[in-house]
Amino acid sequence: MEIPVEQYFINEQSDFFNYMVDKQLFKSRQTYHDYLTRLRYVSRLFRLDKSLTREKVAEIVEELRRTIPERQGYNSMRGVGDLASGLNRFLEYVESDYKKKLDDSILNDEKEVERSTTLSKTEKDAIIKARVGQGLFRQKLIEYWRGCSVTQCHTYPLLMASHIRPWRKSDNTQRLDVFNGLLLTPNIDKLFDKGYISFDKKGRMIYSDLLPVSDRIILGVDSAMRLQQMEDGHLPYLQYHRDNCLL
Repeated sequence: MEIPVEQYFINEQSDFFNYMVDKQLFKSRQTYHDYLTRLRYVSRLFRLDKSLTREKVAEIVEELRRTIPERQGYNSMRGVGDLASGLNRFLEYVESDYKKKLDDSILNDEKEVERSTTLSKTEKDAIIKARVGQGLFRQKLIEYWRGCSVTQCHTYPLLMASHIRPWRKSDNTQRLDVFNGLLLTPNIDKLFDKGYISFDKKGRMIYSDLLPVSDRIILGVDSAMRLQQMEDGHLPYLQYHRDNCLL
């Protein structure tokens, strides 16, 4: 079965969003969403992934200009300019060191911890295992949540130990903090990790506009879902996730 052309960009969407936020490219959260919307539009017509080049961007922009009369959206020179801006920003991401490091992020993170001169070997082992949801961090989450943080599923081998503030954006204390972790079923874990869902101050599940209602139904999540418990220790981590990770 052939992969829909749009899927290539969707596979990069979360990392591209994180790139823009990390670089603090814009002051308004809406601007980040505008760039995703523009690129989602272009991705329905052209393949957008890590193979994108400057020459390919120029070809796409020229084709978008040529087909202005044929399109329903972005059918003006200003609209094409907006799309071109999105494409050039995505190309910056593709060519960036940020993108190059993503594929090797776990290995790079482990090397960083191993090089530390302030951590004991026991602490290094615990932090590295926390990176992949194992060891002490996972055990602490099991003891705290006693099941999935949302659904209360108790089949522990299926549950994922997930950091709220991403591991690579946390210091070594935060990486082992039980309040910086959720224990989630695989579908909820992936939605949370990729920024399609988050949780508000009262623990209620909130959704990115980029997650269609039809997909919510397929994935078995709804607006009634919430974290089974909340403490003050969770609040700054969840605030960070809402501000920096929710698409």
